[in-house]
Amino acid sequence: MEKRRQDKKHRHPLVIVNIMLLFACILAVIFLVVTAKQKHFDLSIKGIQSALQQTSSEQAKTKKSTTSTSKESQQTSSASHASKTKTTWTKQTDPVKVPILMYHAIHVMDASESASANLIVDPTTFESHIKRLVDEGYYFLSPEEAYRALTKNELPAKKVVWLTFDDGNEDFYTIAYPIMKKYGVKATNNVITGFVQEGRNSNLTIDQMLEMKANGMSFQSHTVNHPDLSTKSADSQASEMSEAKSFLDEKLSQDTIAIAYPSGRYNSDTLTQAASSYKLAVTTNEGIGEASDGLLSLDRIRILPTTTADDLISTISN
Repeated sequence: MEKRRQDKKHRHPLVIVNIMLLFACILAVIFLVVTAKQKHFDLSIKGIQSALQQTSSEQAKTKKSTTSTSKESQQTSSASHASKTKTTWTKQTDPVKVPILMYHAIHVMDASESASANLIVDPTTFESHIKRLVDEGYYFLSPEEAYRALTKNELPAKKVVWLTFDDGNEDFYTIAYPIMKKYGVKATNNVITGFVQEGRNSNLTIDQMLEMKANGMSFQSHTVNHPDLSTKSADSQASEMSEAKSFLDEKLSQDTIAIAYPSGRYNSDTLTQAASSYKLAVTTNEGIGEASDGLLSLDRIRILPTTTADDLISTISN
């Protein structure tokens, strides 16, 4: 009996030690679990922060890109906005004079084109004309504005000019138009409609004209076949002029009001027949356009390959 009591006394401390060790193990396990969860939580927080930072960075880039695109769009359309600004017309005391410039082709002349040399202006020269006119503060008229200026003796600005091109050459689209668009100015091309209908590669297409018309350019008549009107019968002249107008009216959805006589040639029958279809007509007679010329026989200023910007300004300002 005594021996059993002694065994129990010896086992009691061992039980306590085992319990303490077990408790310590439990605490260790709890500690490890908590630590692991904390690390996982920290990693999750870092992941979320990283994702938020990446999203913020992407948003900033998107905002910057949008701002940049917006600025570029504003710069590209500045000339367009300027042209849409409401114009104030002022009644004039003296008779209105409209310098009507006459161009034909705008490109670098090839040696084979020597016979037409006086009709071809180098692109660099042409741009120098446009830039100088803009720098001098000239307002570029449309045919409708030219008609208003000459019939009502009003002007939308102190200095005006009407740019006209004859023949409807393709280089008006490929060379002249980009230059004029760059400076935010407008011009009129007098088109030989029969050449357009034939689909000649050297002439403008309807699609090209529609594109340019949407950006301020205008297209008027140069007859159907470009004949010498002064040698034709009254009926033939009427047909050449009315059919050209009908074609342009239909294809460009407009009321064509002006014509340039082919090679500037006309007679009394021409004036009579033109009055049936048009409000304005321009010739190749040298001078500044005035109502006193007759609205169907307006003078123009021929632009030569040798015409400098100084020459141009000197001619139209006198």
